[in-house]
Amino acid sequence: MTKSENGRTAQSRQSEVRTAVKQPRGKALYDESHTFSLAKQVAVALHELLGSMCEVVIHDFSDLEHSIVHLEGDITNRAKGGAATDLLLERVRRADTDRDLYAYATSLPGGRRMKSSTIFIRGANGQAVGALCVNLDVTHFIAFRNSLNALVTTKDSDAERTTEMLSDNIFETVQNAVAEVLYDAGLSLHALARDEKIELVKQLESRGMFQVKKAVPIVADMLGLSRATVYNYLREGRGIGREA
Repeated sequence: MTKSENGRTAQSRQSEVRTAVKQPRGKALYDESHTFSLAKQVAVALHELLGSMCEVVIHDFSDLEHSIVHLEGDITNRAKGGAATDLLLERVRRADTDRDLYAYATSLPGGRRMKSSTIFIRGANGQAVGALCVNLDVTHFIAFRNSLNALVTTKDSDAERTTEMLSDNIFETVQNAVAEVLYDAGLSLHALARDEKIELVKQLESRGMFQVKKAVPIVADMLGLSRATVYNYLREGRGIGREA
C-alpha cells in the first residue's frame, strides 16, 4: 500500500469516528439515566467500603412524593418509593441546590445520631434533578468519644455549654431535651436500662423540664412507662442526688 493510500485510510477512519460521535449542533452530550446509573454505582461502592454503619440513598426529584429510587444499607428504615426528606423538600422549593452539603448532623427516633452528606445530581441545564445522600450512624463512636473525654478531661478544661430550643411547643422542647441528654451520654432511647432511665429523668429535672405538668406524660410516652413510674424515677433520682 502506498503512502497516499495509507493517508486516505487514516483519514477515512477519522471520518468514521467523527461520524459515530457526531451530535446535532447545540445539543448537549448528556444522558440523565446514565447519571443516575453512575450514582447507583457510587452508592454500592460507598456502602461496600463503609459497611453496615453506612446508608446511601438516591433521590429522583421528578416525583418528590416517591423520590427514593435506590438504597444501599438500611439504617433509617426507609424503602424504595419513599418520599423526600424535609431538607430536600425545602431546598428544592427554594431552588437552593447550588451547593452540596457535607458532614452535617442528623438524628433518628430513639436518639441515634447520624452524620450525613448530600450531593445534588444536576441535569444538562445545571438544575438539580436528584440527590445522592450518604448517612453514617455515629452513635457508637460518640459513646466511645465520651468515654475518652471522661478519661482525659481535667476540671480546668470544662466549659459551660449554653443551648436553647427555639419552640413554643412543649412536646418539641421536651423531646429535644431528651435527645440532647442521650446524645451527651451516647445512648439510645430504646435501649436504656432502668438506671439509665432514672439518670435521664434526673437530667431532665435539672434542666427544669418538669416545671411543666405536661412534661411527665410526654416523657412517660417516650420511655414507654406509666406516669407513676416517671414520678418514682424522679424521687429515686433526687435520692441519688442527695446521696452523691
